[in-house]
Amino acid sequence: MPDASNPTPPLPRSDAPFRRLLKMLRPYRLWIGLAIVLLFLSIPCELFPAFIWQYVTDDLILKNISQPSGLAWMISFRGRLGGSMTLLFSALGWLVAIYCAGEIIGTCSTIVLQWATQKFIYILRNTVYNKLQSQSLGYLQRQRTGDLMSRVMGDVDELQSFIVNSIDTIIGDGALWLVTVGVVMWKSWRVASLSLAPLIIVFVMLRIFNRKIMPLYAAARAANGEVSTRLQENLSGIVVIKIFGREKNEAARFDAATLDYYNNQVRAIRARNIFFPLSRAVGFFSNVFMIGYGGYLILRYPHGSFTVGTLVLFRAYWYRLFGPVQTLARVNDWVQKAKAAAKRIFDVLDAPDELPDAPDAVAATNIAGRIELRDVTFQYPIEIPGRPQPAVLHDVNVRIEPGQTIALCGPSGAGKSTILNLILRFYDPASGQVLLDGRDLRSLRRDSFRSHLALVQQETFLFNDSVLDNIRYGHQNATQDQVIAAAKAANAHNFITRLPSGYSTKVGERGVRLSGGQKQRLSIARAFLANPTILLLDEPTSSVEPDSEAAIIAALHRLMTGRTTILTSHRPSLVQQADYAYVIEDGRITQQGPPTTLALEGGWFANFLRAADDEPQSPRTASPAGSTSDAPSAVSSPGDSSINRSIV
Repeated sequence: MPDASNPTPPLPRSDAPFRRLLKMLRPYRLWIGLAIVLLFLSIPCELFPAFIWQYVTDDLILKNISQPSGLAWMISFRGRLGGSMTLLFSALGWLVAIYCAGEIIGTCSTIVLQWATQKFIYILRNTVYNKLQSQSLGYLQRQRTGDLMSRVMGDVDELQSFIVNSIDTIIGDGALWLVTVGVVMWKSWRVASLSLAPLIIVFVMLRIFNRKIMPLYAAARAANGEVSTRLQENLSGIVVIKIFGREKNEAARFDAATLDYYNNQVRAIRARNIFFPLSRAVGFFSNVFMIGYGGYLILRYPHGSFTVGTLVLFRAYWYRLFGPVQTLARVNDWVQKAKAAAKRIFDVLDAPDELPDAPDAVAATNIAGRIELRDVTFQYPIEIPGRPQPAVLHDVNVRIEPGQTIALCGPSGAGKSTILNLILRFYDPASGQVLLDGRDLRSLRRDSFRSHLALVQQETFLFNDSVLDNIRYGHQNATQDQVIAAAKAANAHNFITRLPSGYSTKVGERGVRLSGGQKQRLSIARAFLANPTILLLDEPTSSVEPDSEAAIIAALHRLMTGRTTILTSHRPSLVQQADYAYVIEDGRITQQGPPTTLALEGGWFANFLRAADDEPQSPRTASPAGSTSDAPSAVSSPGDSSINRSIV
């Protein structure tokens, strides 16, 4: 059986999506081959009833007029049965038996084929997902989330519908049509040729239809992605929409997106509704030619080779001859839809990895935590061709020793978070190097060195899962006791125990059931449990309520102890805990040194501290030991090493 654990192998770029799909189906060729063999075995069973009709007509009803059909030896069991009624019942028995055999064989074929194609779709969907997961942050930020979701779900579903419902139809009906053409040509090539002549018109119409319909389906798939994008953005930003009373405006924008999708669908429906009736009309005229010319031969040559039974056989096969033509029209419609969907899927699969590991990249082991940015210049990837993005960092040099805490300070938009992104290798610098223990990050495997880092963000992201699973997201094998120890260290245990189901409480989508401070403390607990060598703090207290800030700062102090820490913050209480600070303005380092030294030098840093001193005292500046803290009394000091021992 195909192994679902093995991803579909990468394929070269190609403009022929179905050729690529066939290559991707190779691991399933034995099962698909078995299904096709069973399908071919069922074809004689499909054609057999017409021979019975001919036999009953010529041999039993018109036996004094026409000649035997050749089935008498089988129907009569080689002459053992006699009498018209006996032979009629025997013929009916053969009809039922062959029908049942055909149904059983056809059902087995369908089961095998659908199993193989469903397995293929399962792996394809995961391949697309894994491709998106492996892409750089820059690539993902340039895409629309709703459109990517549409490709992973809607477009893959379109391919699933095509493969599951169409392959057996294309192969089965195609083979059945060829065999049927062979039979009618054998019976009477003149009548068959005249009956099949209108097919030429159908194929010409089909080519015209394809040229018209393909752009419409491509536009419809793109419009569907836009609808998904609008829906995803509106649901994610519903609070902002309601606050500013923009419901009607967003409804109008969503209406515009759905109207575009509707218009493309209507144009496609209009094209289908013109093509399908015309193809049916052509098929009807083939029926007229068949009956007209066949009737003429019977009347003109009553004792000729073309008998009434032969005409009955032709009439029985008329659907087999032109039913596939009608099916072909529908299958062609499916093909064009699937082609548009496949192109969008392969656009994702073909997108190059913007941050690949070097061919000789090695695993990061025995990390001490020394980080250096050496002559780093960086600009974000180009979004508009021909319009280069301005540099956001210029010749930046930063050095952090193992166990040292440094603060990145400066006005908003100066490039502080960009430095964190470079350390995480979400981006590569345009020039210069980012070094970890003296090795360029590009020479290390991304998954290995990131396992030594933890990030506490300004906007905490929580999954719609339990508190327990969110905390141990970075350490899946952590025990319950380790999770609780991490929660206590993060000053989160007390509020967790007050939740309806404690650690089993579902936090809702993006943690909607928790306050900002509670979410941040879960993020800190997650970092504690990961036990990183290097800790990155990106404005960790900027989005929390005043009552939680003291508890969060106390937890952060414990988390920073003994680790290489890089923090960005507009809170002097955090910045002044750093061993060294860098001031970044307009992408350049303008000041650096210990915070106490920078406070005496003047410049941006001194103004930053002075502005904070001028603000009125609030709960945000309360001592970590204040009553609002959720810290457990068992914690004697922020640097208590027993916390880490209990977690690890």
